[in-house]
Amino acid sequence: MRKSNDYSQSNFVRNYFLVILSVVFVFSLMILTINKVTGSGNNFIGKLGKTLLIPKEAGRNSGHIQMDMRLNNNYYYDEKNGQVYLYLDIKADNIEVSNEDRTPMNLSIVVDRSGSMNSSNKLGYVKEAVNYILDELNYDDYVSIVTYDDYVDVLQKSSQMESRYDLKDKVNRLESGGYTNLSGGMLEGFDQVKDTYRSGYVNRVLLLSDGIANRGITEVYKLKDLVKEKNYRDGIVLSTFGVGSDFNEDLMSSIADYGRGNYYFINNPERIPRIFAEELRGISTLAGQNAKVKIQFPADYFRLNKVFGYPYDAEGSSVTIDFKDIFAGERKTVLLKFDVIKKSSKHQKFYADLQYNDATENGRWVTDYQDVSITPTESASIYRDNFDEEVQQQVAMFEANEIMEEAMKLTDEGRYDDARARLQTGRDEIQQEFGELAPSPEMNRQMESLDKYEKDLDGVENKTEEERSTMQKSAKYDNYNIRKGKEEQDE
Repeated sequence: MRKSNDYSQSNFVRNYFLVILSVVFVFSLMILTINKVTGSGNNFIGKLGKTLLIPKEAGRNSGHIQMDMRLNNNYYYDEKNGQVYLYLDIKADNIEVSNEDRTPMNLSIVVDRSGSMNSSNKLGYVKEAVNYILDELNYDDYVSIVTYDDYVDVLQKSSQMESRYDLKDKVNRLESGGYTNLSGGMLEGFDQVKDTYRSGYVNRVLLLSDGIANRGITEVYKLKDLVKEKNYRDGIVLSTFGVGSDFNEDLMSSIADYGRGNYYFINNPERIPRIFAEELRGISTLAGQNAKVKIQFPADYFRLNKVFGYPYDAEGSSVTIDFKDIFAGERKTVLLKFDVIKKSSKHQKFYADLQYNDATENGRWVTDYQDVSITPTESASIYRDNFDEEVQQQVAMFEANEIMEEAMKLTDEGRYDDARARLQTGRDEIQQEFGELAPSPEMNRQMESLDKYEKDLDGVENKTEEERSTMQKSAKYDNYNIRKGKEEQDE
């Protein structure tokens, strides 16, 4: 009988040990799964839509995109300073690949063929640009060609590259005529890309126009809403190309912003092929897809005032900026401005969570979670001694950029004296706030842009309508490129 009891106890111990081993095994599998999905066993914020574990030092990701998050000052001085700036600098690694190994593309080239495209050989240069793109595409790329005037015509339905000769022949036989149904051409381009949408591809519409939208949907706010919906729902990016002095630059730049793409002003039609080549080079190597950053802030003490740089969605205590595609070597800089609305007796935290699919590693889901603290102080010297110079340089640049936007808007309204006055008061504000700050290259470039625009406004009343239009487009394009951190463009 004793032998039987010993056997039962031994059996119980063995079974208990097996259960423990099973639990450990299952838990290990869970950890491995988390590592695979997120790229970090310590930080699981991603496709499951909830936070399981965020350690204090959750931070640097192992992907090809890095984020730097900083405040302009880690202290705030309630009596003197009513505003706080949060700066995000997001950079993708440089990734060198051959044309054969680059990211495959799914493009729709949407071309304005209205009557005005016949002037200055615009249509001829567009044909040259489209032919260049066709030469650069590989056999696993998808391409469609859409043209529009009053009506929309699909010159080539979205399909993989087969016969370049036949496609080029269709392009070279294009003729101009009619009005400008920009919305119709753009929407058809979105539909073409959607029909052959591929995850891991560059899914993008390239929209070119030289005129004002005067057929189809013409209201700017409706067009922006359409583009935002297409980008959010279908994941398709839009880049725009405005040619000459007659197109609506505010429309073309804003729909490119809402489409998460690029905007180009082409003053000289001869530059059309080169600008298209620049766009193609820039989007040839994806670093990350479905990229977005979500910022959480202590809403009991701070109120969001403005986000510089990109469109955003704000809800409660969170701000989300959706970048969609980030390409090799690309840099995204975002500045958030907060108003101090309530004193705090202890430090408060701001959080940022960058998420994306690493396009170089089969879409591996990567997260980079960071936080920064801000502490109230009643010491003016502590506050004064803790400014981050690099962030302050970005603050100065973005604030000056905003002053320039305000002055250009006044010029659009014909309020030239008010525009000149805004530039002068704005310059005084920048000097008073940032006069002792060492200028960065971005600051210098922005101030040079302000100086140039101030000179352009001299005698603006005597300029022709075309001269004023070109002046505005050039100034706005320069301001756009500075804000986006893009290199200076020659015109």
